[in-house]
Amino acid sequence: MYKQCGYCVTSDGKTIVCYHPTVDVPYELTQILKAHLSKEVLRDKKGPTIEELSKMFFTTKHRWYPVGQYHQRRRKKDPPKDR
Repeated sequence: MYKQCGYCVTSDGKTIVCYHPTVDVPYELTQILKAHLSKEVLRDKKGPTIEELSKMFFTTKHRWYPVGQYHQRRRKKDPPKDR
């Protein structure tokens, strides 16, 4: 399934050049996202739980918690301008 990668050295011998061809993955091997939000699922809830969100987007649970007041107050109000 995987093709071999090719590599060579430049004429001055200082740089190694690698070639990684793209891999064609058959449709049968791709994963379908099973988590979906329908009206029946959200009937009694305001929205998805933190656990559902982390599974749906493949992130940690900490990504979905709000920033606390302590950290909000310590944030700089006027960040430095870009050059």
